[in-house]
Amino acid sequence: MTYDLEHSDNTEALRSHIDWRWLLVLGNFMILGGVLAFVFPFPASLAVETVAGITFLVAGAMQAWLALRASSSMGSERTMSALLGFGLMALAVLLLANPLAGLVSLTSAIAALFILFGLLRLAIGLGHTRSPSSGWMAAAGLVSLVLGALILMSLPSSALGLLGIFLGVDLISSGAVVTIMALEAKKLA
Repeated sequence: MTYDLEHSDNTEALRSHIDWRWLLVLGNFMILGGVLAFVFPFPASLAVETVAGITFLVAGAMQAWLALRASSSMGSERTMSALLGFGLMALAVLLLANPLAGLVSLTSAIAALFILFGLLRLAIGLGHTRSPSSGWMAAAGLVSLVLGALILMSLPSSALGLLGIFLGVDLISSGAVVTIMALEAKKLA
């Protein structure tokens, strides 16, 4: 399904709030970042791992702080929330203290998610055989299973660039969408 800006109820709002030139700059910047992530996957992977570590550290500190400030009447819920916060902070320290081990850990987690998603999709596809899309769902599950297995079999070497490649794919696809939005907004200008 495509979104037609020309016939949108919000066309006037879009004309006044979107400067297509800045969208174009953003889209091109994202595409360039994606290409650089493909060309230099190891530094891009380290950047992803560092951002994840910092995010876990901040989220964990906030979680623990909120739990400790909570009413003591919350009891075990307060304790569990604080433990979650401290666990996130411990994970952050592990990721940030040893970035290479952190890359292997994050890549292993991605492989495990691919395998889990693959098993779930396969189960859904095989369980709903009356649906016309059940075969496609099962096939998608098999693809996810194979990708997860390939990642696991290629560890630890795959950890050095896989996250950077994923970042590249995301930046290029998102940049392309923003660039298309900019060109559509230019038509309205």
